Amino acid sequence: MARPEKTEPVSVCVDADVLIAGPLSRTGASHAILVLGELGLLRLVLPEAAVEEVRRNLAAKLPEAAPLFQEFLHTVPVQIHRPTPRDRERARDLADPKDVPILAAAIGAGARLLVTHNVRHFRSGEGVRVLRPRTLIEEARAWMGSLGR
Repeated sequence: MARPEKTEPVSVCVDADVLIAGPLSRTGASHAILVLGELGLLRLVLPEAAVEEVRRNLAAKLPEAAPLFQEFLHTVPVQIHRPTPRDRERARDLADPKDVPILAAAIGAGARLLVTHNVRHFRSGEGVRVLRPRTLIEEARAWMGSLGR
């Protein structure tokens, strides 16, 4: 049997809501995405603004979960990206004003996907497709299922 050709992992930008839900749930799609990143099957891009938002929210609402997030940042290979002013300009018309830094980070990092529970805050464009965590996992399952055929 021939070995499948090695491909680079897909770059996925992860919004703060997925970063909060992932470590707290062992069965949800957000958790599965973080695990795929840990395994190196996805290249996780974290917007700097999302990382700060997660830290603020955990400190205020779930301080007992803050160490889980810190452990995640230290053990899982992630790229924390700070968008440039040009990236922000490219994202300006594709996201709610408060979410421009998230989409701008995806654009600037070259991520093909932005995964968020708040898809209504974004529009796909500039080479970035916006989708929910569950949609990404369903598409990954379909792709994996097609490999054995």
